[in-house]
Amino acid sequence: MTAPLFGVYNDPDRMAVLERMEQWLGTSHAIQTVFTPWSPGAIDELFDRILPSIWTAGRVPLLTWEPFTPTPDATPPDVAARIVAGEYDEYLDRWADRLATWLAGPDSELGTADDRRLYLRLAHEMNGDWYPWSPTVGENDSRTAADPSTYRELWRHAHDRIEREGIDGTHCQWLWCVNHVDVGGVSMEDCYPGDEFVDWLGIDGFNWGDSREWSAWRSPAAVFDDALDRLTHLADKPIAVPEFASTSQTANGHDPARKAAWIRAAYEYLDDAEVALACWFNEDKETDWAAFGGERGTERVAGEPSHEAYATYRGALAGGDRAEPPRSRIVSDAAFLGRG
Repeated sequence: MTAPLFGVYNDPDRMAVLERMEQWLGTSHAIQTVFTPWSPGAIDELFDRILPSIWTAGRVPLLTWEPFTPTPDATPPDVAARIVAGEYDEYLDRWADRLATWLAGPDSELGTADDRRLYLRLAHEMNGDWYPWSPTVGENDSRTAADPSTYRELWRHAHDRIEREGIDGTHCQWLWCVNHVDVGGVSMEDCYPGDEFVDWLGIDGFNWGDSREWSAWRSPAAVFDDALDRLTHLADKPIAVPEFASTSQTANGHDPARKAAWIRAAYEYLDDAEVALACWFNEDKETDWAAFGGERGTERVAGEPSHEAYATYRGALAGGDRAEPPRSRIVSDAAFLGRG
């Protein structure tokens, strides 16, 4: 297998940072992860601005489609059950129509040279206890508090409504993505909707270091080994890591050099594990995840403004730490399908 498709999560409102990052890299990311809620008010922004800006920049969107309806705080706890019952079908059909139009490109016709494509990551990390569509915390089944059957039905229902618009796997790849560990009593395997509804298996995993009371420094293998083993036994599908990163926080304070070593080790690990797609989470959110443009780094990139950066990230993506160059702007048909 050749090198993975390398991508990045970067806030679409901070595209200038990503452009500067790629100038520093000397290469482009193949994929850009982005998030959108199940909100009618977000549809125009997504299809008129966010997805076109990613595609025009030469990246394939990896769209994380979160059933927040319409916002995290306002989402009903039984959102999965409501989706299965058809309460959001009008939204789904409108969204599917807009997706088909965007995928068709400027000529509005699927199957021509200007077609677009994306990865669709629906209701991710369902085996955790922090999202309302997760069986562990949602009120989505009257039989037990943690019955995953409603989640599986949610996925199949949304999948079928989208495919009714004639959207096939050459344009839209469905990426089912778990947290790297089960949190809350529901296993990742029990949430799997079935081979016919899934194109890719995904894992999100982070090295939290000593940034939380419950966390400790963990190597890439310690983060991913168990989940990779479980998913490769679950189904014969290409593997993606849509979100991964490391903090620099250790028991003795922030240590950018240790994070830099983790970055190098992570990309070597992904190669060895034959992960087909991997996206760095480039935002200082819960802690200092960013590899470029965050609070810390191992070098300062000059400019107005200047940016902190990790040189080992550039080495991993731009070829300095790799035996072969990464795939960049042009994502082949085979690579898009995980067969590269």
